[in-house]
Amino acid sequence: MNDRRTILVRYDEIGLKGKNRDHFINRLVKNIQMLLIDLEGLEFRVPHGRIFIHCSKESADECILRLQKIPGIASSSVGVTRKPEFDALAAVGVEWIEPLLQPNKTFKFCVRTNRADKSYPYKSPEIDREVGSRILGQLHSQGLEVSIKDADFTLEIEIGQDETVVFYNRVPGLRGLPVGSSGDILGLISGGIDSPVALYRLMKRGCRAHGIFFDNRPFMGRGGYDKVLKLSKLLNRYQLNSRLFVVPFEDIQVAIRDNCRPAHRVVLYRRMMYRIAQAVARQKGCLALATGESVGQVASQTLENLNAVSQVVDLSVFRPLIGMNKQEIINEAKELGSYEISIEPHPDCCSVFMPARPATRAKIADLEVDETKFPWESLMQEAIEKMECVELDDLTV
Repeated sequence: MNDRRTILVRYDEIGLKGKNRDHFINRLVKNIQMLLIDLEGLEFRVPHGRIFIHCSKESADECILRLQKIPGIASSSVGVTRKPEFDALAAVGVEWIEPLLQPNKTFKFCVRTNRADKSYPYKSPEIDREVGSRILGQLHSQGLEVSIKDADFTLEIEIGQDETVVFYNRVPGLRGLPVGSSGDILGLISGGIDSPVALYRLMKRGCRAHGIFFDNRPFMGRGGYDKVLKLSKLLNRYQLNSRLFVVPFEDIQVAIRDNCRPAHRVVLYRRMMYRIAQAVARQKGCLALATGESVGQVASQTLENLNAVSQVVDLSVFRPLIGMNKQEIINEAKELGSYEISIEPHPDCCSVFMPARPATRAKIADLEVDETKFPWESLMQEAIEKMECVELDDLTV
């Protein structure tokens, strides 16, 4: 066989988008091209319902690894292009299957064909039979058998108008929608387990998720800051072109500590975070906010407190984890690869000046009274003016 490989990229949800389908497909192709930009010699074709990438044998495995991190892809496979002739197609199957056979052991296989080119003179079941019988004829004596339901090996054939490709391995993708097809959002990110998972979920719904981090290095040191940089860089591998906004928060927290009721501190922190996040979102063209909040997980996330925090903004606030329990979130964090970073022992800024008994049912009127006791508008403006913007594509951590 030659050294060229053909990668077939499949999508599923995008295919249901009707007249808007081209928008999603074009976005997905651009995302793939961006993530593979440093690999040389790639050629792309986009026939109906499929994306083909032609590459060298040496770069095929790296392409597949990267494709697993791109939302919108259902699965991908590495294959080879061949003439749509039964003997040529069967020869590929023999070459791939024979090394897998073991003495005195049965090995089951089947052939599945997708006939995208309806002008091809044989239908899919006929191709399956013709190619399968040729493979079986050569390898039956070595223990090869046919099994449609529980095959150890599936040879896939894609009959197209311009080319015919043979595959044998389907590598699952993230599915969902391609990043950028739904617009930009701004997510409140801490060093904890929840917020990276929330942003990851929204990326798989087509959102480009930028982060905003409320920093308190004077009191907390830079451990939490460094941890958020690592988490943000990890998330950026799934989308590229995202940014992290780092807002100094210590002056606001000191003002709340010195002037407001201790029980209200955490909710007042959150109200200020929401206000600042909304201002930054509007400044940067983000269409919504996102958080990792889940009902009842901590004192600030009761329904009353969530409502009290939400009242200070009019942008939509997405909470994709709202009905999940902690173990479910941990499982997703492990799948994402963020869990080990998140459990590094560095607290977030909400733990600064934590009261002994935080309010679980704060009343909005009482919070508003507390907010008259410190100049939150000017402190908010100062924090935004001092904000740091980190381009995550350029970040090395």
